[in-house]
Amino acid sequence: MQLILRNIMEEYVILTLDEMLPYLEGCKCERCRLDMASYTLNRLPPKYVATTQGELMSRLCEFDTQFKTSIMKEITQAHAIISKHPRH
Repeated sequence: MQLILRNIMEEYVILTLDEMLPYLEGCKCERCRLDMASYTLNRLPPKYVATTQGELMSRLCEFDTQFKTSIMKEITQAHAIISKHPRH
């Protein structure tokens, strides 16, 4: 199997954002969704892993509660800013 280098933070932010979006008011179009993900990722440290494709999702479970809370906080801030100033 071939190993790949991935920023697992990207996967986790997208998953968390998709879980939170139904509960957030405002635009949920793809452009706003990606703007929120970009804003969030630029404010969190990257978490690179060398893994096979199948192991990638299992690595998501390694994050602790405080880390998950930090991600959710950044997504909430991203939503507030992007909702006030959408680029579409």
